[in-house]
Amino acid sequence: MSFPLRQVRIRQFKTVLPKALLLALALVFLPAHAHAAAPAARKKLILVTGFEPFGGDATNGSWEAVKDLSGRHFENSVVVAARLPVVWGKAAKKLRQLVRFYKPVAVISFGQAGAGPVRLETTARNVRGAIPDNEGMLPQAGIVYVGSPQTLETTLPAPGIMVRLLAAGIPAEQSQDAGNYLCNDTFYNLMFNPGLNSAKMAPRGFIHVPPLGSRVRTSGGKTVVFNRQLLQRAAEVIVNTVAESINQEN
Repeated sequence: MSFPLRQVRIRQFKTVLPKALLLALALVFLPAHAHAAAPAARKKLILVTGFEPFGGDATNGSWEAVKDLSGRHFENSVVVAARLPVVWGKAAKKLRQLVRFYKPVAVISFGQAGAGPVRLETTARNVRGAIPDNEGMLPQAGIVYVGSPQTLETTLPAPGIMVRLLAAGIPAEQSQDAGNYLCNDTFYNLMFNPGLNSAKMAPRGFIHVPPLGSRVRTSGGKTVVFNRQLLQRAAEVIVNTVAESINQEN
């Protein structure tokens, strides 16, 4: 009589065992995987862009400033850095593709200006200059979009960024004229047609940095050299300020 009883108990154990194993897996393994993935899931992406060299230069200060920021964490955000071509139409197209792919919570585009302070561009203009790009081509029209506003304003926290840059000893100023080349064209496209409707709610704008190796005087009369370290430091301050503003809004 004891054997049938043992058979029953064995059969009962066999039916219960898979559930027990599943429960153990759920309690032991799943929390570990969930815990490992949770920080990445909570991370917000900040897209930063720079340009390829142009005009015969070997480098572009904007790319030198941002290229090593990719994968870096600022507050609760992680940076994705991408390089844009200095080609009419292609720069804006690539920027829109990047926005659609990454769905960033902020976009900061960098470009190279002359030897001078970091320029926080406040105003994008609906204008294109007849200047050849890296493929030797001119823009198809003298404006970016027909029937669109003449000017569009940045949504980056420009005053706060400037305060932080100056506090770090980095010469900076606000500017209302981003020129009429690819920098302004990219800036206007970013503000008017970033690629996603949701991106129109994100902080975004344009920053000009000087060429690599530029010597610039600060307001205190000191001369600083924009080597790679200083260019990157300027970008770090800018990105960190934007990341902080995003956290404060949320």
